[in-house]
Amino acid sequence: MKVHHTGYYVKDISEAITEFKKLGYQVATDCVHDESRKISIQFLSHNPTRGGVEDTLIELVAPDKDCELFSKSSKKLGARPYHICYECENFFEKIEELQADGFLLIQPPKVAPAIDGRNVAFLYSGTIGLIELVEKI
Repeated sequence: MKVHHTGYYVKDISEAITEFKKLGYQVATDCVHDESRKISIQFLSHNPTRGGVEDTLIELVAPDKDCELFSKSSKKLGARPYHICYECENFFEKIEELQADGFLLIQPPKVAPAIDGRNVAFLYSGTIGLIELVEKI
């Protein structure tokens, strides 16, 4: 598995883009509204200056007002990274493997419109927190 992106909870995607641009990030995709999850998603990329190093992707996630993904207490904490996404070849097998290793499946596999319609799943470990898996194409 390799890191695909780091997910950031933000209240306003436009404001977050302005701040990340100050750090050298660029808009990488159109903003996508995921109606089933009640969130808007925008990917940013940072083109590294070191040769041979891949882009760093950040996923900005802003919930709709009626989104249940983020509790009221989470909304009060403000913008912050909240998950790391790993891309994996054997997506369904990896989910089973991680569950057998003690990870809790928080959100079963579901198509993600913002990631080219690939399946994603969220798992939780009490030691490292929330992770997302995305199937490799």
